[in-house]
Amino acid sequence: MDTAPEAGKLDFIEDKSTGIEIVSLEHVRFSYPPHTHTGHYVLGIVTEGNIAIRIGDERFTCKEGEYFSVFPDVRHSIQPVSDFYSMITTCIPSRDDVSKELDIIKKEILGNPAMEVSVATMSEKVHISSYHMIRKFTAENGITPHQFQMQCRVRKAQALLKQGYKVADVAHMVGFCDQSHLDRVFKKQVGISPTQFANSAILSNAR
Repeated sequence: MDTAPEAGKLDFIEDKSTGIEIVSLEHVRFSYPPHTHTGHYVLGIVTEGNIAIRIGDERFTCKEGEYFSVFPDVRHSIQPVSDFYSMITTCIPSRDDVSKELDIIKKEILGNPAMEVSVATMSEKVHISSYHMIRKFTAENGITPHQFQMQCRVRKAQALLKQGYKVADVAHMVGFCDQSHLDRVFKKQVGISPTQFANSAILSNAR
């Protein structure tokens, strides 16, 4: 399946005063791989076509005019069913203060996604084997520590691009070896290139 979004349009709107983000996809065929949203609830509505969405262990088809919702840290993925689809999603910050056993690792990655930390080092911090650390982290957060770190790097890259940093500089700032590496991972997760994202991001302040 061709996952290029160039046939349509993607816009990212962020209200800086509330942290609420809106993503508008128009006439695209992009597939979102398994991922999570840390600290955000996601509400989505399909406005054209059909998508197949997996949330946790549940898989269902969402048709034009239908809604879906995803809780924070719940693994989910999206694939087109029709040739093209349009969708609007809203990411709303949560105030969930429930702590988890491996939050120390999660917070370290969130605080500095560019850092290189081995599985062995993470395991030592929580005093369990690497195998059990990966299994438990995945159970608590929906994805593996490595997937979580790549996801955090992309989201940090999004924030820096919104601030006006150049793509090549952002690649090194968030821990990628070069711009092409950032381009590949960014486009896989977001659906468009970092340059396209920088040109499509809209920032606003609520009044």
